[in-house]
Amino acid sequence: EWARARLWPADTAHALCAVLRSRGRTLGVLTFLRGPGRGRFDRSDVAYAEEVAARIGAALDLAAAVRG
Repeated sequence: EWARARLWPADTAHALCAVLRSRGRTLGVLTFLRGPGRGRFDRSDVAYAEEVAARIGAALDLAAAVRG
């Protein structure tokens, strides 16, 4: 029910959200989803998600700066 309300795939069993930030500003959220065939997210998954979110946040910030 919760996943459906967020328009996630119906078989979503696990979710991990990482904040997109750059220079102290919050730009959005990156969400990773897993179906019932996979286990819950663990610490290494969280570290990976945070690293990816940091890179995306920096890229979004740079793109906005270049557009001026």
